[in-house]
Amino acid sequence: MRALFDYVHRLTLRAYVALQIFAAQEPVRLRAGLVAALTAAALYVPALSGPGIVEKAATVGVVLLPILVGESARKRVTPTE
Repeated sequence: MRALFDYVHRLTLRAYVALQIFAAQEPVRLRAGLVAALTAAALYVPALSGPGIVEKAATVGVVLLPILVGESARKRVTPTE
């Protein structure tokens, strides 16, 4: 049983690190995927289809993602003058 727990723990950590790397390299795609997932979830969960819930969740994701990923990812997607 311990071996199974260790395997699941390692798998979870690897997925977490892979998600961090993906978020750092592709922040725009991650935001688009999150919005698409929320929109798809709103089709199946009636509570999510309320007025403005998906938009609010997407806004929180757009604001928090650059903070969580870091300034370097934001510089990659922000136009420079």
